[in-house]
Amino acid sequence: MDRTIEARASVKLQLTELIKPAVTLAQAYAVRRDELVTREKSAGQFVSEADEAIEASIRKAIAERFGNVAIIGEEQGGSLDADASGWAIDPIDGTANFLRGLPMWGISVGLVENGISVAGVLALPESNLVIVAEQNAVLHVNGLPFVRPANPLGGRVIALGENGFESGERTDDRASKLRAQGYSVVRYRSAVFSLASAALGRLDGYVEHGCMIWDIAAASAICRNAGLKTNVMPLGDGRFSIEAIASN
Repeated sequence: MDRTIEARASVKLQLTELIKPAVTLAQAYAVRRDELVTREKSAGQFVSEADEAIEASIRKAIAERFGNVAIIGEEQGGSLDADASGWAIDPIDGTANFLRGLPMWGISVGLVENGISVAGVLALPESNLVIVAEQNAVLHVNGLPFVRPANPLGGRVIALGENGFESGERTDDRASKLRAQGYSVVRYRSAVFSLASAALGRLDGYVEHGCMIWDIAAASAICRNAGLKTNVMPLGDGRFSIEAIASN
């Protein structure tokens, strides 16, 4: 892939500017979500015209800034390049929440180098938040340096992801084990929203087995920069597990 990104202007600035049109577009679609054309692409998995338009907007922005680079996205497909490098896009993670008018959804754009997430941006349009991470740099939220706060309340809350890869029984068993460790367990049906919340200190962690690269390419870099213990492992067939847990 073209690696000139490091030689250009600040990655933070590039990512912030790159996602702005997508956020504006998402907010416009959210206002008229009841009118959107949608279809069910698999059991319980929905795609809307908003998903498709937002991904197209992000692909255009990447091409304008970085040229002909490898891109994989949830809706338009594609792939990383031969050395597992490129951009991974999730235009709306939590589409069912988005369509129902729930705020737990987000946009993700991540840069992967040799199979490792090195930079990324997450947007939570309902909360007007943009979170950016670049390698070996301070996390930024809405353009300002951000230090993840320690949990001020006591008690620990962790989110779990659910998907068609792992059975509901196994996920429920994981929830039981986490409760036994003292966690309260929530499920927001959006990896992007949950991982962003963990990075911001609103959750104490997130665990999912069976997510896709576009779900975590940005969030894993962001959670590492936030100080969470973040482990990502390939499971085969394009699936991954992620555990991002706060130490406090």
